[in-house]
Amino acid sequence: MPRPATDKRERLADAALDLAYRRGFARASIADIAEHAGVAAGSVYYYFKTKDDVGQAVVDRLGERYVSATQRWRDLPTPEERLVALLGLYLDDADNIRALGCPLGSVSAELGKHSPALGAAAGQVFSALIDWAAGQFVELGFTDAAARARAMHLIAVIQGAAALSNALDSGEPLQREATHLERWIRRSGD
Repeated sequence: MPRPATDKRERLADAALDLAYRRGFARASIADIAEHAGVAAGSVYYYFKTKDDVGQAVVDRLGERYVSATQRWRDLPTPEERLVALLGLYLDDADNIRALGCPLGSVSAELGKHSPALGAAAGQVFSALIDWAAGQFVELGFTDAAARARAMHLIAVIQGAAALSNALDSGEPLQREATHLERWIRRSGD
């Protein structure tokens, strides 16, 4: 039985995201994306008229991945556990982060090089993640302003650690900062 068209579009978007992360968005040709997705090159143009449309699909997939993760964490019993789960997302991907950088940070930077509009759209994924983290800090009793400052700090530090792990080809910065941030988060709930 043939796969539904939405499956093909999702495979193309996933392939574009993977190639943008591994090779860079500019170097991911339409033919490369089609081959990586296992579809005919002409199919790409059926779903995406321009490379910017492909870029928007990449942003959408990134957003879906992070929203999906935050939804999985909502059943964790405390805001501290949910924030620590965010750190776990980075630690679980430590080998890729060491080799390629953080998927969100790297792909956002790649899209921004291609188009300011795509860079801004990718920045909205960061904003949503910061908003989610701020909500967790609000649940811990912080004011909106303090919660937002803490959320920004959390994301900035883990992103910086991811960048250092990549630049130094070492998992140590990511592991060290995640451990430090976990202690900081757990003290926040006291």
